[in-house]
Amino acid sequence: MISTAQYGEVLQIRVCRYPDFPSAMWVCSYLVDGLLIDTGIAHTAKEFTAFLKDKYLKKAVNTHFHEDHVSANKFLQDEYGIEIFAHPLSVNKINKPATLYPYQEVVWGYPVPSEVKPLGSYIYSENYSFEVIPTPGHDLGHICLFEKSHGWLFSGDLYINTKPKVCRLSDDMWQILADLENIRSLNPQVLFPAPTHVVYEPAAKLDELIAYLEELGEEIVDLHQKGKSVERIKEEIFGPEDMFAQMTQQQFSSLNMIKSFLKNHLVS
Repeated sequence: MISTAQYGEVLQIRVCRYPDFPSAMWVCSYLVDGLLIDTGIAHTAKEFTAFLKDKYLKKAVNTHFHEDHVSANKFLQDEYGIEIFAHPLSVNKINKPATLYPYQEVVWGYPVPSEVKPLGSYIYSENYSFEVIPTPGHDLGHICLFEKSHGWLFSGDLYINTKPKVCRLSDDMWQILADLENIRSLNPQVLFPAPTHVVYEPAAKLDELIAYLEELGEEIVDLHQKGKSVERIKEEIFGPEDMFAQMTQQQFSSLNMIKSFLKNHLVS
């Protein structure tokens, strides 16, 4: 299923396998001035490609290699002959997709391998220049795109909501916090996230998220230094895991959030 919304010059394209899936299962791509940012999921790849037939499309960028951001790449290349770009650390992972967990194949589908090229410091459309901002907390090859003249910030999976309670074990929460502080310093005027709705004047939302993660991380480290186990810390802060953790075979869980804050942080 595809739904769209227009935000000035930017077209948001939301895709999901089934319309009654939870909002967390929907993914957004953005089309602006011929530049497509992310290409969505395998289950809607053909529909997504057909939808773009009468749209102005010159090139695409993948914000990172995850299957819900790259899966129409091959279809778009075959149909329209466009070039697609990604962070150098994402290129091989997109060209040769890894094995997925069963829930990933059910929800998003397995991407057909595609050929993408490494991004430089900027990518250009006909009328705009987009600065490539490395944001390696969610993935080492994750990037945001910033168009300074309009204050547009295309944030991939960096921003989800102001109080996240689950993450993948591969997420580095301290680095995500640094990434958020970095994009906040750019003073974006419009935030275009992949997992959620567009945010105008996002300063307050970003400040709220940064403060939340700072306090959460400090609390987790403090409890760990007092000798509490990660399981006990999870119970004290978050309580039982929710249905999303079960649906994703614990790949997205509160326990992973605790482990991530402790993984790369020196504690006695």
